[in-house]
Amino acid sequence: MKHPRTLIREAVKERLLAQLPAIDPRITAARISIHRSTPLFAGKLPAILIYTRDERIEDQPNADAGLRYRKLELSVEIIASGDAAAEEADVLAQAVEAILDADETLGLLVEGTRLTRTEVDQGGEGDTPILAARLSFEISYWTKPVIDDRVLPLPLQVLVSWVPEIGPGHEHSYQPAGTHYREPTS
Repeated sequence: MKHPRTLIREAVKERLLAQLPAIDPRITAARISIHRSTPLFAGKLPAILIYTRDERIEDQPNADAGLRYRKLELSVEIIASGDAAAEEADVLAQAVEAILDADETLGLLVEGTRLTRTEVDQGGEGDTPILAARLSFEISYWTKPVIDDRVLPLPLQVLVSWVPEIGPGHEHSYQPAGTHYREPTS
């Protein structure tokens, strides 16, 4: 079973890969990575890196002891080079923002996604400017530990629910991500 952070990065990559080639045909699966440590080469830019930076567990005093409300900081970093690097990064950043705004639950994988800031760094040596635009998103989701048949702790399971059946007091309404939503029965 994959960890929820991996599932989230993969879901973001899938959405970007489905729509960004229409904005910039150079954006292919080979140019979108879900790891920050991916080596980048000038001939393979623009490129997009999707990675997680920080995750907070929010205090939920009335929730089940195993139920955790998480706030994940996810970064989508756009690296471009050349004289038009700033313009290319701006266009791609605008598209990334629109794509994630249009599907803020990532297909009901998470509770919500919201852009919190954009940072731009410039560098490069000689005649080739390099620009990096990092969009930071806060992703909210609930998890509960699961145990497999061997009674070993596995990565957490992503749970989803639908408004207004969310948060403490509505734990019974949550279902594993990827299942079709069913109205809770009383």
